[in-house]
Amino acid sequence: MRPLALYWAIGEGPSAATAEAITGLKRGHRLLPARRTIYREGETADEIFTLFDGWAFRFKLMPDGRRQILSFLLPGDTISLPLLRFDRLHFSVQALTAVSLCVFDRAGLADYVSAHPTVARRLEVFFARDAADADERLADLGRRTARERVARLALQLFARLRRRSAVQDSSFDFPLRQQHIADALGLTAVHVSRVFHALRGEGLIVVERNRLTILDPRALMKAAAMRQSDLDSEMN
Repeated sequence: MRPLALYWAIGEGPSAATAEAITGLKRGHRLLPARRTIYREGETADEIFTLFDGWAFRFKLMPDGRRQILSFLLPGDTISLPLLRFDRLHFSVQALTAVSLCVFDRAGLADYVSAHPTVARRLEVFFARDAADADERLADLGRRTARERVARLALQLFARLRRRSAVQDSSFDFPLRQQHIADALGLTAVHVSRVFHALRGEGLIVVERNRLTILDPRALMKAAAMRQSDLDSEMN
């Protein structure tokens, strides 16, 4: 079974006792098809989800229908952990593929965190890292080139999936469509297509049958203007 990111976010390593306690709060699993809304912005909820299997994404929807994808969620990621602090969230969550969710009792989880100061401190670290990720995305949208944005996204997904032992020979599942990438990186789908075509032409990546393979990691890091330390941080 994949380790739940919830354990790593608020657990203690996680210790066996912490994992057992949090597992006791789990209500079960929920299966949803692709494109189903998991959480709608502004709703109240008495449940907190983690993603056991499949991909999802957090997003903001503009009044005129435009969409900004805030982040992609991978197996093991938490989906609505901020509900431990807030009654409502400022974003929506949608299943990108068919997903399996672990469902936790919100009130019970909040009581557990309040009763364990060490866990609460680890939760603060989790939110701080989440804010750092948001800063990087802001830099993507504000200053990085389209080539850098696309290359960084590929490398970040590679690092996150490698941590989950979901990479084989530098190849990993890649269910994203050009519009998903465009909505995440502030580009048009046509521009995304051009960048992927250029990266393929340079022998850096290849995308076939919903899988992305990184052919030359060093060259792709150069294209992304990333350092090895940047990539290593995605593994932690």
